[in-house]
Amino acid sequence: MTQQELADLCAEAGAPVDESHLSRIERGMYTPRPKLRSVLAALLDLDVQDFEQPSQPDEMAGSAV
Repeated sequence: MTQQELADLCAEAGAPVDESHLSRIERGMYTPRPKLRSVLAALLDLDVQDFEQPSQPDEMAGSAV
């Protein structure tokens, strides 16, 4: 499915979004608003939690002491 096709399906489901916005979501640069998150999860057969931004790793984790 292309980003344009996905954007069209999102719009039909009541959560309009453009391709560039989808691209930023795909690259992890943006977390979608709740309505869009729900629509994307349903359309892509994902869990809503898959769109949560991971917490930043502790800078000290894994460093040699």
